[in-house]
Amino acid sequence: MLSFKPSSKNLFALSAVSLILTACGGNSNQDVKQAAVSPAPAMQAAPASSEIMSFANKRQNYIITRLGSTYAVVDMSGATAPVSVSASIKVLQFADFRVNLTIGDKAKQLSTTSLNNLIDLYVAFFNRVPDADGLSYWIDQVKAGMTEAQIAESFYLVALQSPALTGYTSTMSNDDFIRIIYKNVLGRTGSTAPNAAEIDYWSSQLKNGVPKGSMVRAILVSAREYANDATWGWVTNLLNNKLDVANYFAVQQGLSYLTLNDNITNTVAIASAVTSTSTSAALDLIGVSGNILNQSTSSNSNNGYGTPASLANICTPTGEKDWVRAHLDDVYLWYRDIINVPKQNYTNSRDYFQALIVKSKDRFSFTDTQGSIDDYFQTGADVGFGFSLMRDSGGIRVRYVQPGSPADLAQIKRGATLVGVDNSIVTSFLNDTQYDAVYPSKAETHSFQIKDNGSFSSRSVNMTATTVTTAPVLQNQVLNVNGKKIGYMVFTDHIRTAEAPLVKTMTEFKQAGVSELVLDLRYNGGGYLYIANELSAMIAGSKVTDKVFEKLQFNDKHKDLTADNISYFYDTDSNNRLLPQLNLSRVFILTGSNTCSASESIINGLKPFMQVILIGDTTCGKPYGFIQTNNCKTAYFAIQFAGVNALDQGDFTNGFTPTCQVSDSLNYQLGDQSEPRLSAALKYVNTGSCPAAGFNPAPPPAAFDPVKDREPRPWRNNKILKVNAEFR
Repeated sequence: MLSFKPSSKNLFALSAVSLILTACGGNSNQDVKQAAVSPAPAMQAAPASSEIMSFANKRQNYIITRLGSTYAVVDMSGATAPVSVSASIKVLQFADFRVNLTIGDKAKQLSTTSLNNLIDLYVAFFNRVPDADGLSYWIDQVKAGMTEAQIAESFYLVALQSPALTGYTSTMSNDDFIRIIYKNVLGRTGSTAPNAAEIDYWSSQLKNGVPKGSMVRAILVSAREYANDATWGWVTNLLNNKLDVANYFAVQQGLSYLTLNDNITNTVAIASAVTSTSTSAALDLIGVSGNILNQSTSSNSNNGYGTPASLANICTPTGEKDWVRAHLDDVYLWYRDIINVPKQNYTNSRDYFQALIVKSKDRFSFTDTQGSIDDYFQTGADVGFGFSLMRDSGGIRVRYVQPGSPADLAQIKRGATLVGVDNSIVTSFLNDTQYDAVYPSKAETHSFQIKDNGSFSSRSVNMTATTVTTAPVLQNQVLNVNGKKIGYMVFTDHIRTAEAPLVKTMTEFKQAGVSELVLDLRYNGGGYLYIANELSAMIAGSKVTDKVFEKLQFNDKHKDLTADNISYFYDTDSNNRLLPQLNLSRVFILTGSNTCSASESIINGLKPFMQVILIGDTTCGKPYGFIQTNNCKTAYFAIQFAGVNALDQGDFTNGFTPTCQVSDSLNYQLGDQSEPRLSAALKYVNTGSCPAAGFNPAPPPAAFDPVKDREPRPWRNNKILKVNAEFR
């Protein structure tokens, strides 16, 4: 909150209400439970007397001219000589107004949309234009990290403390609250007051837990959607006119009144004088014309999509779609190539998101429920039976099984074929009913006909889906081949819980004295980039100390992120414990079409520093990544960056071609030295070359048909920056 120096000449009463209703704003002493408001901002001192220059007459009698960091003030009556204002002066005080000399520069530090959203809150909650001092305060809070949702909730909670001034009470009904907002935001009262259906709609949102601050922001968004509507276009015009007048008063002129009473009653009167067709009466009330101090930030000059922050957590179909469009315009790597489609053609934000994705460049961006994503990447938990399936010439077969899962307990092994589901025959594709049974979202029991590898008959297995915890290091062993100790590890998922077993496995390999490593990434679609970095550092060892693992390149709106996001090879884990180092000169990596994203970062990141020998099939070709962004319980993964290694190499959109092309065979268990890809790696260790001819390229990748065989876990093929901890 803003604190004024105690003096008999104080201009404002220091109360919580005056702080938000007049110049300063601030948080209520109540907890803003619904919006998770951050701790109250630090107290801010008002300008000292040495920072204020006073003038005897009204503001309109002077011309203020900016001269770089200083100002010149000229008395138009000629009664006094021109005055030079030094850079240390922050406030010019006239007989009727204070002029805030810092507001113009501060306003430029926010996007036009963010600034206008702050002003909208003054109109929405109090039907007043902001004063420059108060707006300056809230700009500081946005810069300090306070979200617009938190600010909106703060406005509401403090408004409750002065019902006589604001009309809000803690006991008022949801319906009455909605009527006030309609009056302030939409100008709808009397004959145009909201009808029962409109009130019921918004009231149901409040009953379902939508915070009042978020609801107000949703109504503000809705109000501007009627810009060209024959019936309600005046609503948008009215709101935009109030915004224009508010910008003129607080930003362009930098004005605040001198007393608490004037600062409230006069700014309310100014807003009330605005109509849908004219701002003249409001500007006349201000009484300061010409000699504009700062440039306009009017919403009418902004044809953008808004900022994601301003539209976040407005959990209505329209609000969520508006957020999606703003989010993609802000962070999407190919935002310039987006082809706009009518949002009203899509019933929900997830479909709208997919419609906007640039399909010619992007086959990876996706959405999912936030809970599913968080559970999997944080704990490895996922509801299912614990088998991973793929399609090959023999039908739908099992790639691997999670230990301890229902499939494991049913003794289902790699290579088994799924021939029936709930008494229906499975062909090369799963129909919708079979798909729902194979990939359930909750605990339920289904019957499966399983043909074990090498068997001529099938067996019936009943399994109940449960929460299966992924073992990201599926297998590890030390192979003794021709006197050499070779470490072999099957690594399937770059999730948070992978760190401990990876460190444990590398420690065991080091203690065993392995001289070669076969890293099996054929089924690893990626995940957290920091896990890929740690694993790479453990493999390469001291040779990559202080070397670049990966540099991330964001779109041109976020050049600061590109400059900041250079990831060096780690030497410690997430708990700052030293990582074991194998210090190998080369590594063998088993690959396939499902080797993707963060797994490809391991390949690309190590290539400048050691020999990386790929055995298997071409990788998926995803040099891109995401930062998980949540809104209204949906997790959005839009491609936000491309990654390059220490040599600035990274354009591997066609995948990495293997050194030795060897087909995958489900007829052998992982870790079996006769399994073709592992066998080829072991032969290369001993001979220095690929196996003799006879190893055919893998069949076409087991890509899922978008209609008949949907990708059940799109988030398995990812390169994700860990939220709030991208780089340690």
